[in-house]
Amino acid sequence: MYFKDINHYGDRGLIIDFGIESSKDVSQEINAAIIYLKDLKLPTLNTIPSYNKIVLYFENTEEKQKSIKTLEIKMKDFRPLDIKRPYKRWNIPACYDPQYALDFERIQKLHDLSNLEIINLHTKKIYYNYYIGFMPGFPYLGEIPSKLITPRLSSPRLQIPARSVGIAKEHTCIYPKTSPGGWNIIAQVPFDIFSLDHSRTSLFLPGDEVELSAVTQGEFEKIQKKNFLFDEIIKEFSH
Repeated sequence: MYFKDINHYGDRGLIIDFGIESSKDVSQEINAAIIYLKDLKLPTLNTIPSYNKIVLYFENTEEKQKSIKTLEIKMKDFRPLDIKRPYKRWNIPACYDPQYALDFERIQKLHDLSNLEIINLHTKKIYYNYYIGFMPGFPYLGEIPSKLITPRLSSPRLQIPARSVGIAKEHTCIYPKTSPGGWNIIAQVPFDIFSLDHSRTSLFLPGDEVELSAVTQGEFEKIQKKNFLFDEIIKEFSH
């Protein structure tokens, strides 16, 4: 087990510490802990996971103090392998055509790779969703092949289109909404990955695995025209 300790975080916060290591194993334990904590029904306002910590926010100091003893006792009984994890494996179509691959040229020059080599490298991995961050529905997927590891843009774009696929350092992502951002954009997916109209809201949950499959512009547009509802996307592209 990676769980280390519980520490104070300001007047209304607690940090559940899983050490200094950042790895898939640590992330899997954190994601199991999130499920475990949910069953404890603590009076938290927000639960925020990261690579090796979970931050719990409470409405006030009193609620926090009441919860500390419960957490200290219950975390001693925490057994990650006993937690049933309702994770999914996704196979998501992505179009790497030039109109979507805004940073192919930069990546080509940096790594001396052709377009086809970039696509083959990016689609050969099954990515693990470490957590949702930056904005609602934004998955941090990793790790990309070492030949593709690329720093963020020195000057972030003011607007990146929704559904864009990006890479930065060891990770890849899909933008759920149009927003500013500094990731290197290499593709786009043909449907939304975030919806406030569905109970799941985010297509990908922490712990899910995501595989990207390259499709042609024609295939991409054909999928777009189907206007999949969120439930239909889940049924069609996950198992």
